[in-house]
Amino acid sequence: MHNQKRFFRPRSLAYFALFCLFYVTPTSILAQETEPPAAQTDSTLYVSESPWSKSWVAGLNATQYDYQDWSYGGNNAFSFTVNTLFELKYNHEKFLNTSRVRLRFGQSRLKEGDNEKIEDLIRLMNRTEYKLTENGFSAFLELAFRTQFTDGFDPVTNERTSDFLSPAYFIENIGISYKPVDYFSSYLGIGLKQTTVETDGLDQFYGLGEDEDVRSEGGLTLAYELNKEILPKITLESEFNAFYNLLLSPEDTDIFFNNSFIGKINDFFQASLEVDLLYDSDFGQKLQRKTVIALGLRFNIL
Repeated sequence: MHNQKRFFRPRSLAYFALFCLFYVTPTSILAQETEPPAAQTDSTLYVSESPWSKSWVAGLNATQYDYQDWSYGGNNAFSFTVNTLFELKYNHEKFLNTSRVRLRFGQSRLKEGDNEKIEDLIRLMNRTEYKLTENGFSAFLELAFRTQFTDGFDPVTNERTSDFLSPAYFIENIGISYKPVDYFSSYLGIGLKQTTVETDGLDQFYGLGEDEDVRSEGGLTLAYELNKEILPKITLESEFNAFYNLLLSPEDTDIFFNNSFIGKINDFFQASLEVDLLYDSDFGQKLQRKTVIALGLRFNIL
């Protein structure tokens, strides 16, 4: 059947195995090798500073409208979004390794209708950098993965256009990075990208043939990351990623651009404005946009 899901293909399982091996094994090995001694007894007592650092932030936004005998009219509605960002860094001498997991999910319901998705993202990244100069230039190797939790539909035709691992993007980059200050870094390199679609009937949306398991591309990558307090208690988090396939025209460059303005109210509440831009020539020639204004809870777990 056209829309029937099929089991994971062996090649996709191999990709997941490689990513699990990449994330778990190096971390456990390095943790054992770099575990600092609790104390030294060579006439002085001191504790070595650990090269590891970690952070884990989670957020929750929710909105509910409930009407009863309300003369002005209105529809009962409920929506929520949850998000989390976990980051683990290893910084020792000239080496810096960053592992990052970003998850988002949200749904809404109007009246007594079905739940509809309003937020959905799974992103994994691991980047290893080796410092080349003292003024911010490094060589880097990066592995990245992006997909979503559940299926998505066209809001006009109600046609299913995406699903879990449909699409899924595996990206490998190698090149030069430049980090002149702590809050800004840029990356330029050579990249490979594999696109997989696990759900039958969705291949057409992402440039795969009907019987094609994986679409592989090679090209150039350009990216930057910015995290800076631009006003008192207002932080701008911006991330830009572009992938240019050398066999296609520059107009077919894939772009993922995320900007978040986060205003801290206190230790638990924050207001945020998020603007995401996405361009994927396989899906269409239009620039995709998503804007979210929210007030909710923010927890620093680590």
